[in-house]
Amino acid sequence: MKTILALLSLSLLAAPLAAQAPPPPAAARPAAPAAAAPASPLNAAVEQAINLVQAGNKTAAFARLKEIASDPAATQPELSTVGALFVEIGKPQEALKVLKPLADTEDAEPAVLYNAGRAALLAGQTDAGRIYLTRSVLKEPASPAARELGLLTAREGRVVEAYSMLRPWVLHNPTDAQARLMAASLAVQLERPDDAAQFLEGMPDDATIQLLNAKVRILRKDGPGAVALLKPLLAKHPQGMELEVRRSLAEADLLAGQPAEAAKLIEGRAAGHPALVLLLARAQRQAGNAAAAAATLKPLADKLPESASGLGDPRPAAGIAAEYGALLVDAGRAAEAVPFYEKATRYYPRNADAWKGLARAYEASGRKADAQRALAQATEVAKLPARPAGSAAEPSAAAVSAGSGSAPGMSGEPEQPLSPGLQNALELMTKGQLEPALTAVRQEIAVSKDPRARMIELRILLALKRPQEGIQSAEAALAADPNNPDYLYMRGVSEMAVQRFSSAEQDFRKALQIQPRHLPAMNDLAVLLIQVHKDKEARKLLEQVLQINPQDQMAAANLQQLKATMEGQQ
Repeated sequence: MKTILALLSLSLLAAPLAAQAPPPPAAARPAAPAAAAPASPLNAAVEQAINLVQAGNKTAAFARLKEIASDPAATQPELSTVGALFVEIGKPQEALKVLKPLADTEDAEPAVLYNAGRAALLAGQTDAGRIYLTRSVLKEPASPAARELGLLTAREGRVVEAYSMLRPWVLHNPTDAQARLMAASLAVQLERPDDAAQFLEGMPDDATIQLLNAKVRILRKDGPGAVALLKPLLAKHPQGMELEVRRSLAEADLLAGQPAEAAKLIEGRAAGHPALVLLLARAQRQAGNAAAAAATLKPLADKLPESASGLGDPRPAAGIAAEYGALLVDAGRAAEAVPFYEKATRYYPRNADAWKGLARAYEASGRKADAQRALAQATEVAKLPARPAGSAAEPSAAAVSAGSGSAPGMSGEPEQPLSPGLQNALELMTKGQLEPALTAVRQEIAVSKDPRARMIELRILLALKRPQEGIQSAEAALAADPNNPDYLYMRGVSEMAVQRFSSAEQDFRKALQIQPRHLPAMNDLAVLLIQVHKDKEARKLLEQVLQINPQDQMAAANLQQLKATMEGQQ
């Protein structure tokens, strides 16, 4: 039995990895949670298959496993182990044939769901894999499914969410080199140098680690320290890394007071890379060549949109707007600078420097009252804490429902009065003036921390049949508050509208993991589950909603219709 349990731990943790550093030997990884072990003894045939896999004899193992899988007397624990072993020898289709019937039941074990998720990912069924992994994590938070889900989400570019999954995994499993490396990279992207340094500590000093350590020093404003790491790396680095090394070294040179050196590093290489264009312009301005900086930045500045809704990460665009605004103010063209600074603060309201720049532009334009308001906003923004991703979200204010008719009041806290700006947006919306309402609520979002503003924006976007913008709005909100269940719910609703059901299910479930009595998420997850024929779980959710809020007419109607459907199927 010791041999069997050892292999089960191995099978749970030896998933395919896609990081830049090889994974550590399986034996060095932490043991799987006790819940992963099968509930019944394994027969001699399965023990033999385990030994063949451990010996590296994949051909013989495959033949033996197929025999066991086709045996009608095989028990569920035996089939679970067979499926995990199929994954180990690189046969995901065979694994899915065995694991899918087990994983599709509502009471599936976390280990079964984990291995079904691995098999689905290997077979190219990403959506199915994501759902299996998410269900595994919700049933057992310590499941290595959190690791695989984090890596998958990182590859999809969802940085905040990926980090919230990988950070706790890495802290509890420090020998997992690949997950540590990915978590460090994500921490750098999220500008969390202390976290990144913690993950990188003690790792082999190869080119990737050296570059990340230099980025940590840049985030800590240690220009000379970063230059010392990057100059040798620029002289000798792996293929494909040069542009990123140059960019980082240019940033380090700027911090070290060497703007001319920074400009030399990236001149002629910035085309098609907005972040490099911005960096080059900053270097030119700091080197005293404002005209060259303006010429470098103007093509991008002229193309900046009015709204941040289609930007994804708003920081690069906000940086371009603020830098160009600074150039215009320095050139005595403050009135022209104001619209660019206003865009910078709309794109990324948490940037205190952008608000200070806007105040400066207002002041130089003779708009003293506006300048005072912008300075006050800069002071407020500077007070905002940088909440670590992966930590528990603070209780959110009541949010305006945008889903299947759920009532407001998601958090269960007393609802605070709406600001005049939000009241105006709601009045315009109720009158059917959706575009003016959208403009009004987005103006409020630029200066307000009230999450209801985002929820109202989502309702308007869905009424305008623009759910993709709803997803982008939720992403922008999550960038500032990654574990806010209301924002996760927002994204789930928008994903449902574009029929991205697996992503929506993942967001609803994560919202409920953070806030188990989040009524709109419970309601909309139930609606989604009905659509994908998971009627039993949907019924339980709707019954729970009505226990909490017996007056929820939408939940009552959905439950009545679902009961009738289920009775008709019997």
